[in-house]
Amino acid sequence: MGTWDDLRAELDCWAQSETYATMWWRDDDAVSLTPQLEEILSCERSYRVPLALAVIPGKVENDLVDRLVETIDTRVLQHGWRHENHAPADRKKQELDDVRPAESVLADMKTGFDILTARFASRFLPVMVPPWNRIAPQVMAGLPDIGLRAVSTFGPRPAPYAVPGLLQVNTHIDVIDWRGTRGFVGDGPCLDAMIAHLNGRRTGAVDEDETTGLLTHHLVHDAPTTAFLHDLFSFEHSALRWQAIAGVFPWQ
Repeated sequence: MGTWDDLRAELDCWAQSETYATMWWRDDDAVSLTPQLEEILSCERSYRVPLALAVIPGKVENDLVDRLVETIDTRVLQHGWRHENHAPADRKKQELDDVRPAESVLADMKTGFDILTARFASRFLPVMVPPWNRIAPQVMAGLPDIGLRAVSTFGPRPAPYAVPGLLQVNTHIDVIDWRGTRGFVGDGPCLDAMIAHLNGRRTGAVDEDETTGLLTHHLVHDAPTTAFLHDLFSFEHSALRWQAIAGVFPWQ
């Protein structure tokens, strides 16, 4: 399992090549103001690590809109429409699915896009975060037509653009053990994932220009998850740079 010393050693390699190991932070499933959300907003403020908050437009509540006005670096991304599964029972959950006609799925996404545009104004970036990180190809192809400029799922991207006009910037470190305890996955697995993607970028095994992404889900964070985030955000190295969210999506 990876250790903080292993992370420092990887970052030392970046420093030796006089390049920055860039990272970004995406948190999913935001709907309303909760103690868990206040905790991550506190992290953003205390450590100055910019946050991309994936908001579910069909469920968003007024208190979230009001609270985000007070933040400095938080940006809003679109998390589907209502985070509802449309896949049959024998398939993995999916909202941006291939079960319904693509036109119907895209109509829902356009409604969500319009809501977030109206409620969050310039704080909303036209980036789609598919619930469960899954999206049907025909739906992906239609996202630029409704105004979306980028998509973010999980794992190293195969190419900078998912389809023409749609930048892809994914996340690579998931702090939750979804297949086991559904609590914190542990320092070791998180550091392993972080080191693996940074090493892959540095050695050319993955796209060197895709910034390394941290994925969190504030609603299910436990005390060990929160402790890890504090440790990570307070970790200092000359080669490590947390990016402003607008800089992660360089059409800005």
